[in-house]
Amino acid sequence: MGWTADWRILNGVRDLSGISGLSKLIDGFIIPPTHLELNVVDHCNIACRACNHASPIMPAWFADPDTVFRDYAILARHYRPAFIKVLGGEPLMHRHLDRVIGAARATGIGDHFTLTTNGTLLDRMSDAVWEAIDELEVSVYPGVAGIEDNLRQTRDKARALGKKLTVFYYDQFRATFNLQGTTDRDLVGKVYAACKIANLWGCHTVREGYFYKCPQSIYAALLAGRPPEPDGIAIVDGTDFQTDLLAYVNATVPLTACANCVGTVGVQESHALMPRKQWRSHINLTMEEAVDYDWLEHSLITLDRCDDCKIPAGIKPAGFLDRLPWLRHAMSHFQLPSVQPTGIRLGRRVLRQPVEAIRADSGRPSDAEPGSEERK
Repeated sequence: MGWTADWRILNGVRDLSGISGLSKLIDGFIIPPTHLELNVVDHCNIACRACNHASPIMPAWFADPDTVFRDYAILARHYRPAFIKVLGGEPLMHRHLDRVIGAARATGIGDHFTLTTNGTLLDRMSDAVWEAIDELEVSVYPGVAGIEDNLRQTRDKARALGKKLTVFYYDQFRATFNLQGTTDRDLVGKVYAACKIANLWGCHTVREGYFYKCPQSIYAALLAGRPPEPDGIAIVDGTDFQTDLLAYVNATVPLTACANCVGTVGVQESHALMPRKQWRSHINLTMEEAVDYDWLEHSLITLDRCDDCKIPAGIKPAGFLDRLPWLRHAMSHFQLPSVQPTGIRLGRRVLRQPVEAIRADSGRPSDAEPGSEERK
């Protein structure tokens, strides 16, 4: 069972009813705020201590092309995202990645597929995968070796094939998971009301017959030893599915998994790689210990789309913005003057701040969105 209160009525929490992150029914299709995530693997080849997909300790799992086709074919009759973002874990660890993407594309659910990777395996990226995608997004983390060499080769490949390449640098993460959870229902409700993933970014995902409001609800449940399905909705080809799905994605009631997740208001910490055997102990916290209360209070008053962990490289000396969190937040809205802008999305399209954008069709706005990048 999930939480039963409508947390909009909590004292001090702003009303969610008019928020622009709601999914809408337009021309017979549910139109989400931004995109749909296709998680093709759970595991990863690096272990970031604040990974918001819990990849460092997830067992190996690979999305099956036939299952993806089955689920996406039903969903495509009712739901149309602006684009599909292919994630992991590290998605390039899937040996049949091109087949999985091809299966999803064949359903007609969308015509733009963005692959997000940590960049360490770019030198192994096959021509078939390049052909299967429309955009490549690379998340660069401190302490991960070999990325710049891979990027140099990847830039040339992207230009040659006419694919869009976007590169982001991260030096800060926010905590996501807490194993001990909480019994404070008010705190869970406030964290949910302040969560950009749930209320703005629309990071919906599909996994083995179920649709989920966010991938974190899957991984929070698995970390807590619970099956994730009760927090999702079964994908069925029935007359009531679209109505039920729209109610589910726009619900203001926290999920059961929310007791073990602090969404986008976790304490902020510098990025670091961590031995996998220490990862679970690092998140062995209560929700109360994992929350950044100042950021929670700020988010309950002003919920904007920016990802405050995503700061353009070269804008600051190391550690400078760590002492000025208000400036860090402000800078996340801007891109370097020397960076080619990728446009502003209208309606379903929202502002994007890439460090680098390379595309053949320079008139096209970026199809990437804030906040959804897996943090490995």
